[in-house]
Amino acid sequence: MNEGRTGGRSRAGILANLEDADFLISERALIIDAQMIAAGPKLRLIQRIGRLTHDIDLAEAGRRNLPVSYAPVLRCAKVAEHAMMQILMLQRNYRLLEHTVRTISDQKPRRCDANTFAYNWANIESVGSLIGATVGIVGFGEIAAELALRLRPFGCRVLYNKRTPLPARSESLFGIEYSSLDDIRSQSDIIVILLPHSQNTEGSVDGAFLRGLKPGAKLVATGASTVLNENAAAEAYLEGRIAGMATDGWNYEPIEPGNNLVALADDPAANVAFTPHVAAGSGTIDWPERRAEYENVVRLLNGLPLINVVSDL
Repeated sequence: MNEGRTGGRSRAGILANLEDADFLISERALIIDAQMIAAGPKLRLIQRIGRLTHDIDLAEAGRRNLPVSYAPVLRCAKVAEHAMMQILMLQRNYRLLEHTVRTISDQKPRRCDANTFAYNWANIESVGSLIGATVGIVGFGEIAAELALRLRPFGCRVLYNKRTPLPARSESLFGIEYSSLDDIRSQSDIIVILLPHSQNTEGSVDGAFLRGLKPGAKLVATGASTVLNENAAAEAYLEGRIAGMATDGWNYEPIEPGNNLVALADDPAANVAFTPHVAAGSGTIDWPERRAEYENVVRLLNGLPLINVVSDL
């Protein structure tokens, strides 16, 4: 049994090693086109680690009767879950709600039953919802794909921006619409930053970026720790230009004393959701988690039906 791995190798190197390969396992390092598929005459499976399969020539694989499958990256799914938690906390203004519960009301408490209760006894008007909201995602990789799938049941509109738009079939699968960065900033009720670190992205979510947001928008930074200008975000919140702020990664970790963004949380009712870079979980990757990425290889070898098979839509 041989397997071809695209990670860390040139295209020429991959092509040269596919002749005797049974499995081609890829994390989107290179496009898997007709030439690459033809270079592996013995291939029995193309396995994508991740949900994004738009750069695999499914038509050519279909002509070869060669199955193509995907395996969600569990670390990315965990980050998407974390982003969903932060989005919901900001939309519902969770910290204000919790602070209200902890605050003694000047109203006389009454014993509740089926017909007696004091709904919203503090008259809070800022409890929002995702239903009908527009969520913008800046940077669309595996985490964004996982997040988009989790947003679909909430009935919101999801815009996305990346350097190269996805094919229409991928947009339909994830329930997303491609938009310019300016349109995402001006239309989104919640904007989620999922950009990786690079020289171009470092500090790019700055004052100028934030001034382009829709008034009252909420910002969730779940991408690289270096992308967000923390002082600019704190200033935008204090000036009321954004109505909520969440982040998991920080410019300095552990956080430096006197961080202006963290200081927002001194107000127990501030609409913020800060966490200590734990979106992907505890940080350990155990074997069962990695084994899931190769489940179809095991299934094929044991004559079992494959899961998460991609068809040529």
